[in-house]
Parts: sequence; structure tokens; C-alpha cells
Amino acid sequence: MTRRTISPLYDGPFDPDWSLESLSRQGLARLCREVMLVSMLHDRSLIPHVASRGGMEASVSLADDEWMSASPIYTARNKANLGITGDGVDAVLKSFQFDIGMPHHFLDMEGEVVRHDLGFFWLVSCGAHDYVRWMSGNDEKLVTMMCHDMEDQTFEATLRATNPRARCTPVHRPPKTGAFSGEHCRWELSISPDDLEIRPDHPNRALISASKAANFEFGLGESQEAGGLDDYVGAYISGLRLEDFGHAVLVRQVKEFALDVHLLMRAAYLSIQQRHGTDLLRDVATQHIAALAPPLVRRLSEAMGVAGDDLHAIAKLLQLNPLLPDDYAELTIDFADADRLEVTVLPCAALQDRATPSPIDMLDDEEPTVISAIALAVNPRARIDRRSGLSWQITIDPDADPVPAHPLTDLVGGHNYFPADLKPRPVPVSLR
Repeated sequence: MTRRTISPLYDGPFDPDWSLESLSRQGLARLCREVMLVSMLHDRSLIPHVASRGGMEASVSLADDEWMSASPIYTARNKANLGITGDGVDAVLKSFQFDIGMPHHFLDMEGEVVRHDLGFFWLVSCGAHDYVRWMSGNDEKLVTMMCHDMEDQTFEATLRATNPRARCTPVHRPPKTGAFSGEHCRWELSISPDDLEIRPDHPNRALISASKAANFEFGLGESQEAGGLDDYVGAYISGLRLEDFGHAVLVRQVKEFALDVHLLMRAAYLSIQQRHGTDLLRDVATQHIAALAPPLVRRLSEAMGVAGDDLHAIAKLLQLNPLLPDDYAELTIDFADADRLEVTVLPCAALQDRATPSPIDMLDDEEPTVISAIALAVNPRARIDRRSGLSWQITIDPDADPVPAHPLTDLVGGHNYFPADLKPRPVPVSLR
């Protein structure tokens, strides 16, 4: 196999054959974090629509449904990919490190294994808590809704993917007063006695488990850069960084994190359909992606060095688009001529995965939101026209009125995601 020229950025010319293998380990690790963070952008852009119709109780129900249904599935997937075995707290802590619900640096988690059946984890920083404090003026009711009502059930659903008798008990957690320092929260992990009643899975877990997405397998390719771990079979490492892993592992992990987000979205859409009906889901789904796309595009552009707002920038951002996970969804993106970009969705698993609703369903639209929202977030004068079937043409009309951003965009993209003074952690000598 011919080795590629790799870079931490995608700042060169658009390449129709560009792939994740073109990024270095540093670039892949950065992209992994950005894709993990989409799980947070997703909830920020979806939950307000449900809350406006059903109140805060509906928000809690949606969060419980989506995370309890999806997280056990993608936890098992990540463990299998990385060789994480066992049923003790060390395996629980390892799986948390690869949970899209804990994006690295956004939720800065540390942990400790005391013994097989006892351990702790704590959040040195928590962007989710910071965001709710910022958005609500530190409203204790809203903070409690997130840090108690949602986490009490969703955490334990995730734990049960490793051990059905695993339990998570708060040592301390928000709400907190206006100014505070130290840990945002601390939790005790334990494996309970054999006679403890095992709680049932969320009923939607079986429905999501039957999807092609839940069962899709990513192959492990050949590394284009030396160094890094090939798996996570050793001891739990508190403060593990994605940069510690090998090139091929990180290529697969970007794809896996995008698929994990897709499973979360699929579980959320199923919940809305069941609780509020198909008509409401259809309206909410389009707005959800439209509100999510601008901050997603901004962050991906900054992370990957994609500059400008022309068709070349749109093409590169569509190649990076985690809303259509690589391999599960297959696209060709290329120029028909200097002024026309053509995007075609090829036969793939995503197109056959319609048993439960998801953003993929919008590929049937004349202007598919999972594609058009990315293009419009790059340039609000972009125009998307269907050519035939699942093929579209994208142009930019400089004389057109710009399409306004979704009203929720500023709220979804507000507040700093990562601490400005966060320094890269030193790589343990054993991992260099």
C-alpha cells in the first residue's frame, strides 16, 4: 500500500479522493473530539423544540429515551473496537473515556480504580454544566434537571453495557452557587452484590439495536503514521488522550464517533415520534439540523484549517460532515465545472436503514437538510438543486438574498466549549 502524505489539517486544495487517512494522528485526535462534541450540539438544537411543546418534563423524557437507548449500544461497539474486556470498574471507566456523552476536554474526566468492584470518577471541568449555568443564569431547576433527573438514569444505562450490576452514586454534584472552584462533580462506581435486582433495559434499545447502523462494522486499515497504541487492553489510564492511539485506530474512531452520534439521533427521533407524533418529528428534524449546522461548520473549519466560503470550502466540509458517517453513508463529491459542485449518495447501508427514523431520512427531500444545512452554513447564498435520484448540484448565487441562520443558532453555538487555557497533557513515557 502506498503511504499517503499526511497533515494535521485539510488546508490545501480540495481533493475529491481525500479521506480521513490523509490526516495525521494529531489531526485525527482533534477531529475525534469535534465529532464527540456533536452529541452536545445535537441536544442543544433538538431539546428546545420539544420543551417548547411539552415543557421541561418532556425534555427529561427525551434525554432519558435517547441516551438510555443508544449509549449501551455504542458503548459495546467501542469496547469491541478497542479490545476493552472485563466487567469491573476499570472497564467501566475505560468505556466512559470513549463515550460521546463525555467529549474530551469539554468534559475533563479523571478516574481511580480502587479494586475490581469499587472506583471513582470526577469532572475537573464540565462544559455541559458551564453551558447550562450560562444559558439559564445558573437556574437551579434547570441545572438539577440535567445533573440529577437526566444523569441518574442515563449513567446507569451506560454502565449496564459493561456490567448489569454496576451502579453509579453521586458523592457531590451541582447545583452550585454563583462562584465555585474544584471538581464539578464526583461519583462512586461500584459492582453490587449478586442478589441485587437487575434493572430492565429501555424498551427502545432493542429497536435501535436492530438497525443497520448499530450492527455496522468498520474495518481497521493500515496506519499511515508510526506510533501509538493499537488497542486499550492494558490498565485503565486516567487522563488518557486520543493522541495516544495509532493512526489506523484513530481513523476508525472518527467514523465510530460519527456513527455513535447517529445512533443517538436515531434514538432521539424515535422518542419524538412515539411521544409526539410523526408530523411534529418531521418539523423538528429539519429545524434540528439547521440549528446544529452553523456551529458545527465553524468548529470543523477552525479545527481542520478550512478557510473561505466558496464551493471548495463547501466541498471539504461535506467530506468532513459527521452527520453522514463515513462508510455507513457513501458519497461522491466533485466539481462538474468551476461553478458547479455535484454531490451523489451511492448505494450504502444508510439508505437501507429506515426501520426507525433518523436524519438520513431527509436524503429523500428535494433539498436534503443533512447536505444543504452544511452548504448554507458555509455560504448562505448556496443553492442546492436535485439533478436526479440522490444526486444534487450546489452553486453559489452572489445576487441571491442570504438564507438567514436558524433562530436557535446563537444559543446552540454559545459559550466556550473548551477552557481557553487548557494545555495538552504530557504523554506517559510508556505510550511514546
